Amino acid sequence: MKTNTIALLSDFGTADPFVGTMKGVLLSKAPGLDIIDITHQIPPQDIHTAAFYLMAAMPYMPKSTLFMTVVDPTVGTGRGIIWARTEHYQFMAPDNGLISWVEQNEKIKEARFINNSGLFSKNISSTFHGRDIMAPVAAAIAKGLPEKKIGPVFSEYRSLPFPQPQKAGNRVAGQVIAVDHFGNAITNIRRSYLSAGSVFSIAGRMFKGLKLTYASVPEGEALALIGSFGFLEFSVRNGNFARTFDVKIGSVVEALGSIDE
Repeated sequence: MKTNTIALLSDFGTADPFVGTMKGVLLSKAPGLDIIDITHQIPPQDIHTAAFYLMAAMPYMPKSTLFMTVVDPTVGTGRGIIWARTEHYQFMAPDNGLISWVEQNEKIKEARFINNSGLFSKNISSTFHGRDIMAPVAAAIAKGLPEKKIGPVFSEYRSLPFPQPQKAGNRVAGQVIAVDHFGNAITNIRRSYLSAGSVFSIAGRMFKGLKLTYASVPEGEALALIGSFGFLEFSVRNGNFARTFDVKIGSVVEALGSIDE
């Protein structure tokens, strides 16, 4: 699927030259690409957060975008690198489950094991496959490389099941699936599971009802609201909810019907 847009997501940060070097390879191989930086501040080696941010950002990218996602704790070992496509997008990632949650938006139609070594850099570092394998392959795909030349069809790629919330009667049990830069605790519970008067429990605290904005409460007060990606989240106005209440990815969240029930 030819494209002019590459969207990058990694845990590299921006203090080191890793991101810039990958961009240099991409633009050397395919001049004129549009490169979007989704984020390079994924916590180091945190595949689950990477999976969430990829899923959350995906619908807002131009159709046919190739997502090049590099969060790779086992780089240099026997793990593979895969390419996959949905109806409107395509993805490259280490075979560690990172792309699994995109199926919450669009089903993966095809995946391939990237093994066309003729596309790789001549000298391959055992610690930087993003630069030496993924970037040159991504550039070739962007220029229209036929899918069959990427590598063989591969249906046994690793999967991380999305942690769907569990509903029983008027109770919904969920968990925190991401903590953002502001310390907001983002859960796996979508707006459709809740009523305006739902009562929430997290970290031993109760919250009654959903607020509309972060500024709906006084400074320093905690609140529940629906965040920009459509999921229930917990925040402290001008503060850090996760740090204040010692909340982490995996922390349990419960929602109970509405205040009137």
